[in-house]
Amino acid sequence: MDYEFFDILPLIALLMGVVLLAGAALGRVSRFMGVPAGLLVLIVGMLLGESGPGGIEFENYTLTFAVGSFALGLILFHGGLSTSYSTLRVAWKPALTLATVGVIGVTAITAFGIWIDPFSRNTIAVCLLLGAILGSTDAAAVFDLLSGQRIKGRAKEIIEVESGLNDPMAFVLVFAFTEVVADQKDLDIGLLWFLMQQMSVGLVVGVLSGWAWVWILRLGARSGPSLYPVFTIAAALSTVGISGVLGGSGLLSAYIAGILIGNRHIPYRPTVDRIYSTLAWLSQITMFFILGLLISPRILLENGGDLIFGGTLIALWVAFVSRPLVVAPILMLFRVSWRENLLVCWSGLRGAVPIILATVPVLAIAKGEQSEIANSGIDRLFAVVFMAVVVGSIVPGALVRPVTRWLGMRGGQVRPAEVEIDFVTSNKLGHIERTFLVPAGSVADGRNLRELALPGSTSVLMVLRGKQFIPPRGDTMVKAGDHVLVILEPGLVKSIENVFAAPDTTKG
Repeated sequence: MDYEFFDILPLIALLMGVVLLAGAALGRVSRFMGVPAGLLVLIVGMLLGESGPGGIEFENYTLTFAVGSFALGLILFHGGLSTSYSTLRVAWKPALTLATVGVIGVTAITAFGIWIDPFSRNTIAVCLLLGAILGSTDAAAVFDLLSGQRIKGRAKEIIEVESGLNDPMAFVLVFAFTEVVADQKDLDIGLLWFLMQQMSVGLVVGVLSGWAWVWILRLGARSGPSLYPVFTIAAALSTVGISGVLGGSGLLSAYIAGILIGNRHIPYRPTVDRIYSTLAWLSQITMFFILGLLISPRILLENGGDLIFGGTLIALWVAFVSRPLVVAPILMLFRVSWRENLLVCWSGLRGAVPIILATVPVLAIAKGEQSEIANSGIDRLFAVVFMAVVVGSIVPGALVRPVTRWLGMRGGQVRPAEVEIDFVTSNKLGHIERTFLVPAGSVADGRNLRELALPGSTSVLMVLRGKQFIPPRGDTMVKAGDHVLVILEPGLVKSIENVFAAPDTTKG
């Protein structure tokens, strides 16, 4: 028996611990810098890869695609759980159009930009494949960057719903164009049929799965708060699997099912939300780290910087040409204000999804289906896409907040509470609980509870000041640094956030 694998298990455990520690630590750094946390984890993966100090050799594209698909399924399911019907009501029409027609449009214009490049020798089909890979925004990157940010109008809602819906369309297009390129097929009606099948089956499975799992999850309440989240993980993964088996988009099904489940009463909701927040982070860290291992800085440099230069140009073309040309007219049709329009145009972050999609044609090469791919130089696609993602994350990501301030659309930021208290119950409640940290200069700072005049049936259950619990009364003064536990109706979350939001000190 070969015991070599058992000998390296401690090293694998150490590596996993270091990566998770780095990912958790870089989470706060990324929000300060305004770039997705996954991008920083990806750099850690590169440093630990074969060309970096770590020297880890890893070239398993099949495993990368599988891990990425499962991780994205969990991330999109979590995004669906967090998407309320009120958000959908104000955003679903423009967001759905951007996630379908918009992705196709960005794909086409990006492909055109690559095709007219005098140094590009790619065929039209290969250019379309590259355009499809970079055609969608990244749900994980968008959810991460917009977390805790308050933006006036409905731009944030449009961006979030769009990013949850457009990944499935990008996956479908990439698979279709890879088949066209690898098998040297023509662009015909079969491609349209494939798109319709993936999206329609994905939608139907998502709806049916969501309804079924609402019923199953209620039956599973007797399992208790510790075991109950396992049922929800089963819901996410089984939905992805069923949809894929039936020829649909598993990612679309996961997002739709998450929305239906998240907007129904499910037991132990606070526990489920926290578990999925953790799973989403864990999925992001794992996904970006594996992608980082695949990228070798040597590959980027061995062609005299051509791959770096080409990837950078593509990223800038997508950010400044493709996305604005497609997004702006679509949003004008839905009477979105020009400020919101500009912000949505600029917030097209790229992340792990394009790199995962780039493994699809690479896997086609591995199967020997590489005649046109190899002749077109598309074997370097992975490195070009990586460079485009890095630049495409930094350029919009780091400037989203300045652009938001410049447009006058930034609301006060709700600082994350340092104390969380949950009511764990399997019973249906008409209210939810939230803990707010009172920042200096907010509406709540220096006022008593009676003066706050919280709307509806909102009530304060407790004020925590340092290590002291203060019973709430009408004359209880709220000060900066206090944690206030509030019971409120779900529809009043934004109104209460206004009370506990930090003022925007960046004006002027």
